[in-house]
Amino acid sequence: MDVTYSVPKVYLGHEWFGLERIISSFRPPKECGAVVTFTGVPRSGPEDGDVKEIHYEAYPEMALKEMARIREETIEKFRVAEVFIHHRLGEVPVGEPSFLVVVFGGHREETFGACRFAVDETKRRVPIWKKEVLSSGNGRWVLGA
Repeated sequence: MDVTYSVPKVYLGHEWFGLERIISSFRPPKECGAVVTFTGVPRSGPEDGDVKEIHYEAYPEMALKEMARIREETIEKFRVAEVFIHHRLGEVPVGEPSFLVVVFGGHREETFGACRFAVDETKRRVPIWKKEVLSSGNGRWVLGA
């Protein structure tokens, strides 16, 4: 089956496609019985200080290549049908989504594992930096995973 994707499989930018748009853009094979998602959202907990928003920056060429590698590794390692990895850049207020991984697989076990792997590897390997901006206006760069 030749499928046309209106939503990129890996994405890094200011636009937010969102879960519904990804799910409606991909027609999984009939063997898929699981869809597992992870949505990362900036927070402002007591341990974080009074965070108002996070500014995300990246080295796009390198980041997109690494995200594509992680996607392929995830599909191969867990034998899932498809993986979408999206991350926003720019200013993202507390409470709004900034990171999304969607995995389509045959069964829940490998699909959960694949989602966790894709999230963890993206956080560990992709050159995306974040600066927490506090309600006072001060900011601080936060090291990645």
